[in-house]
Amino acid sequence: MNRNTPTCITFFVSLFLSGYVLYGQDAKSLIEKGDKFYAKADYRQALENYTLAQSKLPGDATIQLKIGQTYLSAGQEAQALPYLEEAYRKNPNVDPDIDYYLAEALQSNSHFGRAMEHYKKFKEKNKKLSTIAQHKIQQCHLGDSLMRHPLLCSIKILEFPVNSPFQDYGPLINEKEDLLIFTSARDSLQRDKKFNTLFEDILSTHLVGETWEVPQKLSDKINDQFHDAATYLTPDGKTIFLYYEKGNGDIYQSDFDGEKWSTPKSMGKEINTLSWETSGCLSPDGTKFYFTSDRSGGYGGLDIYVSEKLRTGEWGKAKNLGPKINSKGNEDAPFIHPDGHLYFGSDGHLGLGDFDIFKSELVNGQWTKPANLGYPINTPKFENYFYLSKDKKRGYFSAMRPEGVGNSDICFVQFHDPPPPPKQEEIIAAVPVAIDTTKEAEIIGDEFVDAMISFQKDLGLATQLSGKVLDAESAKPLKAQIILVDNKTNKVIERVYSNSSTGEFKIIIPHGGNYGINTSVNGYLFNSLNFEVPAFTDAQEIETGIFMQKAEVGSKVVMKNIFFDVGKTEIKTESIGELESILNLMENSPLIKLQINGHTDNSGDDATNKALSLKRAQSVVAFLLQRGVAPDRLRAVGYGEERPIVSNDDETGGREVNRRTEIEVFEAAPKGD
Repeated sequence: MNRNTPTCITFFVSLFLSGYVLYGQDAKSLIEKGDKFYAKADYRQALENYTLAQSKLPGDATIQLKIGQTYLSAGQEAQALPYLEEAYRKNPNVDPDIDYYLAEALQSNSHFGRAMEHYKKFKEKNKKLSTIAQHKIQQCHLGDSLMRHPLLCSIKILEFPVNSPFQDYGPLINEKEDLLIFTSARDSLQRDKKFNTLFEDILSTHLVGETWEVPQKLSDKINDQFHDAATYLTPDGKTIFLYYEKGNGDIYQSDFDGEKWSTPKSMGKEINTLSWETSGCLSPDGTKFYFTSDRSGGYGGLDIYVSEKLRTGEWGKAKNLGPKINSKGNEDAPFIHPDGHLYFGSDGHLGLGDFDIFKSELVNGQWTKPANLGYPINTPKFENYFYLSKDKKRGYFSAMRPEGVGNSDICFVQFHDPPPPPKQEEIIAAVPVAIDTTKEAEIIGDEFVDAMISFQKDLGLATQLSGKVLDAESAKPLKAQIILVDNKTNKVIERVYSNSSTGEFKIIIPHGGNYGINTSVNGYLFNSLNFEVPAFTDAQEIETGIFMQKAEVGSKVVMKNIFFDVGKTEIKTESIGELESILNLMENSPLIKLQINGHTDNSGDDATNKALSLKRAQSVVAFLLQRGVAPDRLRAVGYGEERPIVSNDDETGGREVNRRTEIEVFEAAPKGD
């Protein structure tokens, strides 16, 4: 079931015929033969003819381009790059699409900066294809950010004989992780004439000690003479779901009785249709089947659907998971972890290049916006078919890597625990929660709040924070939402609303924690406060004024609830709640664009401080990009120690204040919108 065919804007079926008068007849004939093989996707034969033509006309830019494009179409971008670079160097106008081809090769080799330059040139020359080029530019922005902030994991490409020089993909693992079933094109003597690819079979291997045995074909009942692929294995290893290229491609089920596999049976008419059904998996409780199909009524190519098992044992009517999961591109290979999280491959959601692996969670019956798993699991190349162990410490997936054994290989990933944090920590940043000033503001009245405060103060368990929320320019009272967040758990533990007439509010802060207080009003930037309240402290009464700035270009505020260890650039997990708030803010204000400004105190040298502040700002940007914010809505700047707010003479009054991160609006909705 080969779906890894690289895509290009055009097929190079012929050269500029007018240029052939410059060629010797032998070179012309070789090029024409190469073009015919290229049109049939027979890249090996095409390369043979183009290479011979090059030997007769060395240094010809058009032949260099053809060789580079053929390597590119064959998924060998590392080999393609030098030929495309040389063709461009000799003649930047050798082909109208040369910038696009060169950009693709650069992107696939992780040269994101140079790739963006050529995508931009292509975009300027090809207005009709500017949307495609812009999406590629966004991929490069994301790739650059994710590679600067890699996951804590190590990846190993399984050695031969598990992986072979042929295509190996779709790893399925039982719960004991001693049985591996996968799909491979090895030992195949027949080709799919439609796609010019070898037919594939399903293989299995067992782990003995630390070594996988030589893979064997799973069963003659399962493997036929056409494309066969394994898509899901139950944790006990006794039921497998298969793709068969019967009709347009359908999903089947086979069971293992301890000795042999049963004859595969179709999943039924609600799942299999006249369209293309490619892969599927069971929910942990076995009551739902998630699968992919390109049937009509979807949002793109392949979409993910779900069918629930009926009392009769049959599968019910399939439902599309909706546009949050399914993009305009293709979604494939769904996998539901025992914790209920959905993992899948996609070439439609923002990734680094080809297919990437994404994750979504079911919250209150709705799937969250898919998150890119990040680098080095995802790269500009192809990644799909992800499996994660029950304890989430190990995983398997398929990938096309230059250092691999063959075309597509099976990879093993080991996730590592983060190092223990140092005792000292530094607080430098945060952003507010999403704005919400609905009628629910009246649910918690002053009498209830006063009673709770009085009760907890009597027990010495809480501190009272009160004050007014006002417009920063006019001092007009504002109706605002104020939430109290436990920064350790990232949970909202209190939510109150200011009085619309007076702006007054009261909120309870429990003892024994570090808390963020975020204030939100429609049309305004946030206000963020941070409180550290020791467990054994006297009850207090604190009064403060909260002044809100309108969300206009040039407005900026200091963020106080994103945490970094001293001298480090990785955002601590205690910051997740606030980072989610940024996502909501930008989602609810689609025209706003933010600049993240990083600042340090004067400890250390200028260059180190500037680099540290920039990387911290970039960490915030990287998180937002990974969660789907468009790259053109964000930028990061590091000022180091250049712009102190107060003197750096002392720690509490100076240096601590100057270590900060701000958000600054650099584009917003026009006034009156």
